[in-house]
Amino acid sequence: MLKFSSTYPKARKVLEQYSKYVIQQGRSILAKQKSSKDGLYRKLKGVINHKLNRDIKGRFTGGSQLPTLSFVMPSYAEYVDQGVRGTNSQKKGYVANGKYSFKKGKKSIKVKNNSALAAWAQKRGLNKWAVAKAVHQRGIKRSLFFTKPFEARFKRYINEYHSAVADDIANNFANQLKKRIKTQSITK
Repeated sequence: MLKFSSTYPKARKVLEQYSKYVIQQGRSILAKQKSSKDGLYRKLKGVINHKLNRDIKGRFTGGSQLPTLSFVMPSYAEYVDQGVRGTNSQKKGYVANGKYSFKKGKKSIKVKNNSALAAWAQKRGLNKWAVAKAVHQRGIKRSLFFTKPFEARFKRYINEYHSAVADDIANNFANQLKKRIKTQSITK
C-alpha cells in the first residue's frame, strides 16, 4: 500500500506569489489615494493555512490538506473598498457610488454601532458622532483597493494553482513509487 503524504510546495509557492501581488497592488492603490496613513495599509495581510492530517486522537497520520489563502484586514476595509452611499449624495462633493448605503433597498449599515468607525475617530481625537454624521451624509468613496488586484489575476492564479497541485501530487506519487520499488528490489 502506498501512503500519500505531500506538503504541496509548488501550490504553496503559487499562493504566496498571489498574496504578495494582491497586497502590493492594494497598498499601491491606497498610497495613490493618500489613504496609506491609516492602519489599513499596514494591516492588509495574506495568510496561508497549511494543516497536516491528524487522526481522532490528534496524532499526525502523514500527508496534509491543500494549502489555502485568506486575506486579513480590519473590519472597515470592506466599506473603504466597496464605498458607502451617503444620504445627501446628490450634492456636489458627496459620494454617489458604493455597494453599501444608508438608504433602504441596498445593503444597509449603521454608523452608530460601527465600532471600527468609532475607534478610527477616537484614535485621531475626533468626535465620533460628528464623524458618523459626516459619513452618513457624504458616504465613503469607493477605492477598490482590494477588489481590483484580487480579480485582475484571480483566473490566472487559479489555473497556476491547479497545475501546481497536480504537479505536487504527481511528484509525490513518483517519489513514493521509487521508494517502494527500491525497497522491494533490496529485499529480493
